[in-house]
Amino acid sequence: MDPMIVITMLSVVFLFILMVVGVPIGFALGIVGLAGYTYLEGFEVALYQLSIVTWEHALSYTFVCVPLFILTGEFAYQGGFAGDFYTGVQKWLSRLPGGLLITAFMSCAGFAAVTGSSTATVASIGSMSYPELKKHGYFPGLSLAALSAGGTLGILIPPSLGMVFYAIVTEQSIGKLFIAGILPGILLASLFCLASLSIALIKPELAPRGADATWAERIAALPKMSVIPIIFVIIIGGIYTGVYTPTEAAGCATAFVLVAMIVARRFSWKGVLASLVRAGQLTAMVLTIIAGGIFYARFLVLTDAMPRMIQFITSMGVGPETFLLSLIPIYIVLGMFLDIYGMMIVSLPIVFPITRQLGIDPIFFGVYITVMCEVALITPPVGVNTYVAAALGGKEAKMGDIFLWLIPFFGVMILETVILIFFPEIALWLGSTKL
Repeated sequence: MDPMIVITMLSVVFLFILMVVGVPIGFALGIVGLAGYTYLEGFEVALYQLSIVTWEHALSYTFVCVPLFILTGEFAYQGGFAGDFYTGVQKWLSRLPGGLLITAFMSCAGFAAVTGSSTATVASIGSMSYPELKKHGYFPGLSLAALSAGGTLGILIPPSLGMVFYAIVTEQSIGKLFIAGILPGILLASLFCLASLSIALIKPELAPRGADATWAERIAALPKMSVIPIIFVIIIGGIYTGVYTPTEAAGCATAFVLVAMIVARRFSWKGVLASLVRAGQLTAMVLTIIAGGIFYARFLVLTDAMPRMIQFITSMGVGPETFLLSLIPIYIVLGMFLDIYGMMIVSLPIVFPITRQLGIDPIFFGVYITVMCEVALITPPVGVNTYVAAALGGKEAKMGDIFLWLIPFFGVMILETVILIFFPEIALWLGSTKL
């Protein structure tokens, strides 16, 4: 066997061993990349390349949007605007069968439009919606499963940290990815609501109707709900029309929320400090994974194994749809062990060149892999969203019940993936807009 193929295979095995023993994914990628680069080019060259990769991306203008989008979501939560949005949606929808579940999903979709984090979406909306679900007699396992699934909208509906991550690694347009994620995000949120409605109609004792509200109360709730939609319009409207870049959009959104907090007299230094700390922690994590992943990808280029793998797969006559369908079980398995950034950074150096050779649109593939990463967020045993939601349920949270009621929502996400594979225009219709 070719020595370079052996080196590539050994690097993958070593990488998974490091992750299994608990080494953070960013450091694991950096360690394997450094070892491989050192073997092929020498330690000085390897160390130089690692420092260059880290420096380039830490100073990248594009990367600046990461902490800014995180801050936007954190400020919206600290300022109580997420709570205002949830309360307003509840007044409009809670009387429907399964209305509080539908309210939770719509609120998750709304909060997703101002933050790029799925776990933040679960924690923020869950902390407000679960007490209401509990008070109205909703089954805890179903409620927490819905919140886990709803939180996944945080990385599909723009702004999305997952899409920013993909764009940086693959050198794609963040703006086009954001626009491409709008319709798939709306579709997934709608499918979640339909699934909730179906469950409530079949098992009404698990998801009873909520309290009714008068039309006067509903109309009165609209002004307080407006901050979240305005933030979305600032971000997406400016990008879509070409007024400013995604990084500038993130800055404008952050400034708007900060001003809104001051005007609404909800500003507090404690809340701002907590938001800054959280944004700093997440930004450092994302940068570490990007630097480690790109460095590992450069090592794979040295082995020259990727062109051979691409040639082998394309010689099999596999079409784009068949290839994307075959990736679904692979990403489901990866999701059992890795978080969304780990899934992307481990798979993209191998999978992305193949998609380009097969003629798959890189913007569409960004939406596809984001949806698959959403599935990972509710897949045991890692399933980060599930454990965040379970923490909200306290002693009432039984993981067996949560995972059982995640099955219909899991099925909805796979259904959306298949729909997107055969009808990519759902994403590309807006994603093809010139930006």
